Amino acid sequence: MKFLKKIAIGCFSATVLMSGSVHAEAISSDSVMQTQAAHYNKQQLIDMVNRADVQSKLVSLGVDSNQAIARINGMTDSEIAQLNDEINQAPAGGVVGAVLTVLAIIAILDLIGVTDVYPFIRPVNS
Repeated sequence: MKFLKKIAIGCFSATVLMSGSVHAEAISSDSVMQTQAAHYNKQQLIDMVNRADVQSKLVSLGVDSNQAIARINGMTDSEIAQLNDEINQAPAGGVVGAVLTVLAIIAILDLIGVTDVYPFIRPVNS
């Protein structure tokens, strides 16, 4: 009987010591919206890199689109938001495609470390 009592106390003690503390809190709508916006912004950049005209320009510059996409995936949410804001503020009209292409190329060149135009983009090799 004493043996069973010692085993029961040992199991109870182990359970209490290993359980740790549990903390739960509500998730705010704001944090969910920020997460969704960050995902949307990242997807916008990836979709731009996947466009045929941007890819042909990247190939002509010797940049692999997979590297660019990997680097976009490595950017922080604030970096992606800032880059998307700059792209979205581009002038409307017939030059939008050219402006977006140039901005994308500059961003990708920053990603691979060829240029340093956007201070919020860190090169892949750093």
